Amino acid sequence: MRLNTFGIACSSLLMAASAFAALPKATALVEPMGMGYNIGNTMEVPENPTAWGNPLPTAGYIKAIKAAGFNTVRIPCAWYSHSDALTKDIAANGGTADNGSYTHVGKAADFTTPTIDAAWLKQVKDVVDMVIAEGMYVVLNSHWDEGWLEDRVYEGTANPRSGSGDIANSSATTKARQAAFWSQIASYFKDYDEHLLFAGANEPGVNDPWGSSGQWVFDDSRMQILKGYYDAFITSVRSAGGNNDTRTLIVQAPRTEMDNAPMLSKNWPTDPAGDGYMMAEVHYYPYQYSLMTADEDWGKQFYYYTGLSSTNDKEHNMGWNVYSKSIDNSALGTPNQIAKAFGELKTMFCDKGIPVIIGELGAIKRTGQITDAANLKLHLQGRALFYGEVAKNAKANGIVPYVWDTGAEDDGNMTIITRQKGTYEILDPDVLNALQKAYGMEGNNKSNLDSLVKENEVPETADGKGVLITYTSKTADSSETGTLRINLSGTAKDLSKYVGLEIRMKGEVASAGPCTGASDGCGEYGWTSMDLFMMTGSAWAWFDASLLEQADQQLDATTFQTFKVLWTDFRTEPTGLNSANAIGLNLYGTQVSGTITVDYIKGIKADGSTVIIDDFDKKPSTEGTASSKIVAVSGSGSSAIKAVAAKATGLRLNVAQGSVTAMFNANRATRGTAMLMNSMGQVIAQKNFNAHVGANEVQLSTSARGAAVLIVKMGSQKSVQQVRLR
Repeated sequence: MRLNTFGIACSSLLMAASAFAALPKATALVEPMGMGYNIGNTMEVPENPTAWGNPLPTAGYIKAIKAAGFNTVRIPCAWYSHSDALTKDIAANGGTADNGSYTHVGKAADFTTPTIDAAWLKQVKDVVDMVIAEGMYVVLNSHWDEGWLEDRVYEGTANPRSGSGDIANSSATTKARQAAFWSQIASYFKDYDEHLLFAGANEPGVNDPWGSSGQWVFDDSRMQILKGYYDAFITSVRSAGGNNDTRTLIVQAPRTEMDNAPMLSKNWPTDPAGDGYMMAEVHYYPYQYSLMTADEDWGKQFYYYTGLSSTNDKEHNMGWNVYSKSIDNSALGTPNQIAKAFGELKTMFCDKGIPVIIGELGAIKRTGQITDAANLKLHLQGRALFYGEVAKNAKANGIVPYVWDTGAEDDGNMTIITRQKGTYEILDPDVLNALQKAYGMEGNNKSNLDSLVKENEVPETADGKGVLITYTSKTADSSETGTLRINLSGTAKDLSKYVGLEIRMKGEVASAGPCTGASDGCGEYGWTSMDLFMMTGSAWAWFDASLLEQADQQLDATTFQTFKVLWTDFRTEPTGLNSANAIGLNLYGTQVSGTITVDYIKGIKADGSTVIIDDFDKKPSTEGTASSKIVAVSGSGSSAIKAVAAKATGLRLNVAQGSVTAMFNANRATRGTAMLMNSMGQVIAQKNFNAHVGANEVQLSTSARGAAVLIVKMGSQKSVQQVRLR
């Protein structure tokens, strides 16, 4: 919050008289904002900001961002899931949350005035205040948040998310909710000065499904719906009083794609504040270089940046064209394309007094995926060059760039500053050096290129290669998933000639059960289960089977064994295997740590013969609690996955056929939630309750059978216990 020039000791009357004078125009903010940083995968996580593995931002973390040379922070934020709109929609959907298909969103069509939870507003304020206290600027947005707006840029009934089925949407309801949310947010922050900017959306329409002719078209009729959402955002903020009259507001191109920026320019919303108090937003992820994780028939992944090309892996050089077998120096992400695209943004917006922010940008780190040491070093050097090229062109064109950061530290990350371990160190000094130099700073952070190359180097004496997967839980009391995912391409996509899959691996998965450390108050269940999964067809249909279900299928800590899963073993027999998109392993559990090693995955033919699908010459992607690296598979060693003890839950359970009753004590009256989650991480039963001081009980009904986890949450306290349903 800005103080007047006479300081804190000035009278409240003088402060009131000067507090709401017109703020600086958006163009005046570009230079002091400098380069920006995203606190990603945190405040935007639906319902629980720590559910994706990151702690809440601390003053130490914010100081580290400032010390690294950033002067503006983008806070992706959830609002819908922290309001009564979520509970109203779920109730209108029959009390179910749809386990990830999000079809409950907007069901309560008559509920257009949601209220944001006051505690959540205070939590967001704490983060905003920490950033501003360091003299930095804040962009506070409305992020994806179950797609309440992002996936609802249409009118009527459509299929906005592949595989979810047709979903009816009222754009009038979405617009009214947008107005209600921003009226509350703007009112809450009305006294803040120009250091706080608001952004009305994130990537509207980015999840539009793909068909044979490409992604669902974003035409003028949809642009008018999106423009209506922006009008509601702008009008609500401007009507909220205080400094909101002239606060800088930001609106996004459809899907935040640069190619769609002209559509936003032609439909620029009217601002009651007049010209000069708004910015435009696009994002920049050149797909083949930044995000692509498997080669396709139409194009390869780009590992090596322009000017740092590989001589023995030419097909993965930036701009490689699979048809002409040559380099296209105008391909997306090349220096030529960056200069051209950013220049067009300048002409389209900046030259008209409308600054632009690149709200997200980045490229994944492919350590381990590239097993040749020299090529891996080229890739890492090229990433730094790419970030520097983007930052240089942004600064030259009056554009503010924000690097994306998820907090992850494993392969595939875009993280620059660590935060998950409570140490705020520079994880990617070479990228930071390039960014700093683009903004006139020294950029003398000590490089870690050589150590990364050495860490991921595969011994030349290896008899064969495998992938070593390490699982590290991020929480002590929540169900978590570690995913090993193999994206299929080319002929490997066609699994129709097989009847199942064979996997060779070693490791140990501890069986679920109470831990024995009674002296430590240990009474909570640690548990694990492993599934083989597959995603197939244009709708990415999901199929899965328990990998260790049979009594004779047990991992060994030191000796490789083969495990076979037939299509008939899957919970639902898979179809469309001529276009399988990905296969992999999911390890579910609580308090899980340890490693397993996978040698290969083969397809099993009807005659019993097998064909290699993946022998891990290149590392697959990992997510959640899993990280991995390529290793030699010769030799043996201990690879144990064990359930780690945690504090006692205090829960007492009564399991009957069709129901589970949890009994517990509460030391204060509070609102709580109880849920049952199956081994796939899906919620199969859920109930809200009001706990009173003393003994309480809550009963959940379900027709499910087998292993599950009961989670009881009251305020910030959460208890987790395994249960076997009858």
